[in-house]
Amino acid sequence: MSSAYGKIPKPTLMTDLNTVLPISNTLRNGTKTMIQKVDAENKSLCAYLHARFNAELEAGSTYPQEELLNDQQFRDYFLAYDAFVMAKDGLIEPNTNYDWDDKVVGMFYIKPNYPGRCSHICNGGFFVMDHYRGLGAGVVMGEAFKVLAPAIGYKASLFNLVFENNPASIAIWEKLGFQMVGRIPKAGRLKNSPDRLVDALMYYYDFETPAEKQ
Repeated sequence: MSSAYGKIPKPTLMTDLNTVLPISNTLRNGTKTMIQKVDAENKSLCAYLHARFNAELEAGSTYPQEELLNDQQFRDYFLAYDAFVMAKDGLIEPNTNYDWDDKVVGMFYIKPNYPGRCSHICNGGFFVMDHYRGLGAGVVMGEAFKVLAPAIGYKASLFNLVFENNPASIAIWEKLGFQMVGRIPKAGRLKNSPDRLVDALMYYYDFETPAEKQ
C-alpha cells in the first residue's frame, strides 16, 4: 500500500538529513515549532498519528481512501519512506510522555510518486491537527518539504489530488510557487460535496529550477 506501483526504492540521499533537521519556525500565534523525522519506534506517537489520520479519512474530504487503515496499512502508507512531524515547543524526545493533542501540530510524508525511470519525482501528504489550523502550519510544512525533498534526492514533486474545494491547500501550494499543471475531472466522492463529484488539481514543483523561473 506504500504506492500504486508497489514498493519503490528511494533515491540516493543527497544530503545528510541530520544537517537539515530539526527545522524550527514560529506560527502566526507565536507558537514555536520544530520539524523532525517520525520515530517509527515511538509506539505512542505513531498510534496518535494513526488515529488522527484515520479521523481525517473518516471525515472524507481530503484523502481518497474510503476505508480506515489498520496499523500495518498506516505504516505502509504514511511511514514507509520519510515521514516528519511538527511539534510544539521543542523536539519530541524518545521515552518521554506527552499530551499529544498539545504537542503535535502536524505531520507529512515524502515518497516516490512513480517507479523506475520516473522515481525522481516525489509525492507528499500533509495533515495539520484540527486545533492548529489557521495558524500557518501548512505553509511551514510546505516550506520544509521544499528543503527536505531535494535533500533526500528527489528532483521534482507532483501532488496528484488537490481537490478543488480545498481552498486552504490550493492557497498554500500557489503561495509556495507550485504550478497547477493539470485537472482531473470528477475525481472524488467527497463527504463535503455530496451532491457532485469533485475535480482534483495537480501541482508540480521543480527542485532543480530556481523558484523565480517556475
